[in-house]
Order: sequence, then structure tokens, then C-alpha cells
Amino acid sequence: MMSLRLFCFPYGGAGASGYRAWARDLPAGVEIVPVNFPGRETRFREAPYTHLDPLLAELVRTLDFGGRFAFFGHSLGALVAFELARELRRQRKPAPSLLVVSGYPAPHLHRDRPHVAHLSHDDFVATLRAHFDVNDELLDDPILAEMALPVLRADLAIVETYAYREEPPLDLPLVAFGGVGDPEASEEQIRGWQAQSTRPVRVRMFPGGHFFVNVQRQAVLDEIALALRSHS
Repeated sequence: MMSLRLFCFPYGGAGASGYRAWARDLPAGVEIVPVNFPGRETRFREAPYTHLDPLLAELVRTLDFGGRFAFFGHSLGALVAFELARELRRQRKPAPSLLVVSGYPAPHLHRDRPHVAHLSHDDFVATLRAHFDVNDELLDDPILAEMALPVLRADLAIVETYAYREEPPLDLPLVAFGGVGDPEASEEQIRGWQAQSTRPVRVRMFPGGHFFVNVQRQAVLDEIALALRSHS
């Protein structure tokens, strides 16, 4: 039986608790470890990070990387998972046995997206509507918006202040998922992840736009299960 912990990192504006339900659709012996960032769910009273480096420092300090483990991240979570794998390498700590990145362009490529974290509330909301795959229900509901938008703004600030640093590719299996028609990451940008691993990168494109990870949940889980079994 496979024995492995799958650390799951959330997308912008979201918490990680929803990943817990994945366990029943993954191979026996896979333990889901949802990783919550400050500002959401049980950590809602904490100020969210607006830069990546302090978040990485917290994750290296607080997560247990003993035994076999793998990383999954969608959108912002993909960037965090990738850079956490590189930070573990820099510190000569254990490496994940598999990295699954989802809904985020290969980080060395130019990200041609409007910067929004600095905008006023009205301009921020208007730009989200025009250029991002954000649920209108969230933007139209004042209570939901009051809770979620500050965290989303902080998460977008992490992405917008991120500066890729040239380093050798990771020597580990890497799988990259993308959404057909996703404004956040084109198929070409998803395929660009090949440059970040010394091994052949498996690319899988799903219908459903940026949130294909929810729309195509079972297909995504099937692909993760396949990847876990292939690299167990």
C-alpha cells in the first residue's frame, strides 16, 4: 500500500479545507494535508502575506517533511508548491517525490496579466470582472466580498511581486495541468513547465476555464492518482 502525504496548496482567495474530500478518490495510503495560508478559514484573524518569501519561510518552518510526500497546488498554490520545492533544495532538505502544478504558467515565462493589487476597491472589482475568471456571486455579495476580497488582493500581490530566479531544473517528476480557455494560463504556458524538470513533464489540459480543478474534479483526481501510482 502506498504511504505518502500529499500537501495541497490553495488558489488565490481560497482556503485549503476543500481538499480533504479528495482522500476517498486517491490511492489507499495517500494522506491529504491541506495547507492553509494566513487570512482564511481557521487562520482568518491573521494578516495574509503579500510577498512569497515570508510565506515560504513559514512553510519550511512549520510543515513536517519527514517520510514520503508530494505537492499539489492550483494557481497561486502551484507557484507556492514550485518555489517551496526549490527552497527545500536550497536548504538541502528532503524533496517531494512528485510535484503537480495546476492552472499557473511556467514561472520563467512572462505573465501577461494586469496588475490589480494596488487598485482602489471599485477599480479592483471592475478589473477582476473584466480580466479574471472570478465568480460574479462573490463580487456581487457584499458579505462574501468583504471576507474574500482582502485575501484575494493579498494573494494577487504575492503573484505580482514575484520575481523568478534562474536555478537548475528540479530533478523530480513534475505534472502540469491547464484549463482550456483559461485566461490565467495558456496551453503553451502550461507546456513551458517542461523547462523546470530534468524529467519528461506530463501535461494534461481540461475543459472548464481557470477553475477546471473544481469543474473537472473527478478527472483531475484521476490524473493525480495516476501520477502518484506512476511515481510511488
